[in-house]
Amino acid sequence: MRLFRRIQFLVTSVLLLGLHPALTADVPLIGRSLPGASLLDGDFEEVRAGWRQPKQSPYWKTEIVKGQGKVGCALGNLMNNGASVATAESVVLDHPALQQLTAGDVLAWRFSSSTEYPSDGRVSFSFVFGDQERVLTSRVKVPNGPDMPKNYEGFYTLTAEDIREGLPKAKFTLESTHGIIVYVHWVDVCLLRDATSGPKVLGVNAVDAGLEITWTGQPAATYDIFRSEQERRGFQKIASEIQGQRFVDQSIVNGKPYYYAVKRIGERMASSAVVRGLKLDSRAPSAPLAVQAVGQDWVVQLHWQKPDTDVAYYKVHRSDADGENMTCIAPKVTSESFEDMLPLKGRQNSYRVQAVDYSGNAGALSARVSAQVNAVRGASFSDLLLPMPIHEELRADLWGAEGVLPRDPDNGIESHDWSYWGGKIVQDPSDGLYHLCVVRWPEGDRKGHWAWPYSTVAYTVAEKPTGPFKVIKELAYDFHNGLGHNANIIPLNDGRFALYSLINWKAMILTADSMSGPWEVLGEMQVNVPENYTHAYRLERNLSGVHCEDGSFLFVTKAGAMMRSTQGILGPYDVVSGVTGENETIPERYRRSNYEDPTMWYDGVQYHMMINAFLEYRAIYLRSPDGIHWKYEDGLAYTPNCTEYTDGTRTFWYKVERPNVLQDAYGRATHLSLAAVDVPKADDYGNDRHSSKHLVIPLVVTKRIELLNDAPVTAVTKRIRALIRSEEGFDAQQDLDLDSLRYGANEAVNFGRGCPVVKTEVHADGLIVEFDGSRSELTEANFVGKLIGRTKTDELVVGYSKL
Repeated sequence: MRLFRRIQFLVTSVLLLGLHPALTADVPLIGRSLPGASLLDGDFEEVRAGWRQPKQSPYWKTEIVKGQGKVGCALGNLMNNGASVATAESVVLDHPALQQLTAGDVLAWRFSSSTEYPSDGRVSFSFVFGDQERVLTSRVKVPNGPDMPKNYEGFYTLTAEDIREGLPKAKFTLESTHGIIVYVHWVDVCLLRDATSGPKVLGVNAVDAGLEITWTGQPAATYDIFRSEQERRGFQKIASEIQGQRFVDQSIVNGKPYYYAVKRIGERMASSAVVRGLKLDSRAPSAPLAVQAVGQDWVVQLHWQKPDTDVAYYKVHRSDADGENMTCIAPKVTSESFEDMLPLKGRQNSYRVQAVDYSGNAGALSARVSAQVNAVRGASFSDLLLPMPIHEELRADLWGAEGVLPRDPDNGIESHDWSYWGGKIVQDPSDGLYHLCVVRWPEGDRKGHWAWPYSTVAYTVAEKPTGPFKVIKELAYDFHNGLGHNANIIPLNDGRFALYSLINWKAMILTADSMSGPWEVLGEMQVNVPENYTHAYRLERNLSGVHCEDGSFLFVTKAGAMMRSTQGILGPYDVVSGVTGENETIPERYRRSNYEDPTMWYDGVQYHMMINAFLEYRAIYLRSPDGIHWKYEDGLAYTPNCTEYTDGTRTFWYKVERPNVLQDAYGRATHLSLAAVDVPKADDYGNDRHSSKHLVIPLVVTKRIELLNDAPVTAVTKRIRALIRSEEGFDAQQDLDLDSLRYGANEAVNFGRGCPVVKTEVHADGLIVEFDGSRSELTEANFVGKLIGRTKTDELVVGYSKL
């Protein structure tokens, strides 16, 4: 999406200077035909193909001359898709006006072009008359992303030979290096006719009443005024039959750019060039009106009324019930509603909303409103996220967008020279250090973030689980020159390690006695792909696995489908479940998400999974008794706004992906690691101020609980006896707030219900707690019981036990 912001910036910075005289023509042939739609798909929008998946326009014939790729139109651009040389030729320009062409007639042409990333991208533009090609621009070097696209324009005078050859076509030749995409964003071709040419707009100026458009033209003529909020489309008539050469648009919104064209009334009259106008003000908007907050099960819905017409976006602030400790939780909300996906549970959340207008003025805060969700603290995995410790200091002299500064560069791993991504942290009991095989690629690569297909895996070590991780080996393994993506570690039952890595688009497994290597290539994973299985590639990518107690291997695949092998880690694997989006325990509002990047682990009680909804910028958490049948846990696992430091400073990452957990000796998750990027991936160019890092968030560690009942606990069990084990930093006999404890079905305890404590008994390993089993709400759908409570110092207590 960076590409389109670049185009927008181009027109706002260039059109302000004045006119494009080549457009004062009365017969448009290709492209802009104000106020109508683009002719012959000159804006390349006839087909709306997806990114990097171009399709063929009915008005343009494309061909690859050299190299590989799929040439065509996508997202409003003509593109070579990385082919070394490609051509695009329009249909014949058989406009009726061309039937009377004579030698000496003039065609005006203009187009805009750039490359996606730095390369020697070149564009040639021609008119083709029969077998004769008239080259108008020859291999002009176009700007490289992230630089702004450039407009090229000129005139061509028809010859007698051209007329004899017949009506022309327009032709582009796109040349590229390094597999980089060359774009043509739009093209206009016009036949000049002075008699009916459009008026010449002198300018657009801000006046007290709005924006004043002035032009030159015939004194007795009348004019129509057209306006749009986009430079090339969406023009609507806002005034008609205007006499004179002046019009004031009084219906503008200050701070918003507008584009204007003036057209003389009359048959086949051309419009003027498009000009841009903008009026800024210094008056701050009023505070948002009628703010309402409604607490639901685990989210808070906020709604308000727009206070002024020129409001561009809002900032949402959250504080304690009494209004203290206010912090911004959403810096740019563009509608009059907001969903707080991670409110504090078990207490009132207070909110105030602030409007910011298009001129950049920030208004006063709204009145404070409060709401509380139904779920209690501990219901959701997100409640386990703790503030990140600050190793030395928070710094602002780092790469990154405003929302991720200041931050701690010693958390996880980051660098000015490398873009880091995902990996699983493992603690080695022999040295007590924390080891991470992490994916990375050069930050200065010409393709920016999209150099990830050529990423390598580095071996790093830290003394603390939160970092800083230091590179010990530039390449964790030598195979295939160390290339690999989405690397993940599978601890093996014999104490060794397996490493999954996507190498040359193959699911490869390497093994080693220790995280430091050396890593031996075991081979490629094999999958028995079911007949007619759609998206079979997902079974090889983004894998996370567990070596089960029975010796089998379970892997969760890219979209959440499970596969199992009983014949070793290389398989063959059988697909044993559907994808996450088919899981009916997930609420419908979350089930329709696009899921990828799962992580799975086992802690001796149950299997756990987190999986990322990459289009909705959130993740969910599920549990399973067998690693195949998964049950959704209420709420969310994390969002990009979940990162907070111990001093209260928050960061707002554009996106967080590739979740993984550090496990302790019992298999419990102690830390969550995430790959974080500060801007949309397409906006992360090489050698810029944007990048990605691997960050680590401490977690509330679940308590070790063992049921002591002689028979399995069910809905009819009257008394439930549970041993809550003490451990380092936690004394079950002294620390627990017994009145706060509830045990039972997660559907009950997540919302404050469940079994209260009846009595306790001191045990050598902790505390035996007896619960009133009549209030457990357990059903056959529950394979574990859940404990929620707090300590006497208000620290969260969460745990699960087999029934």
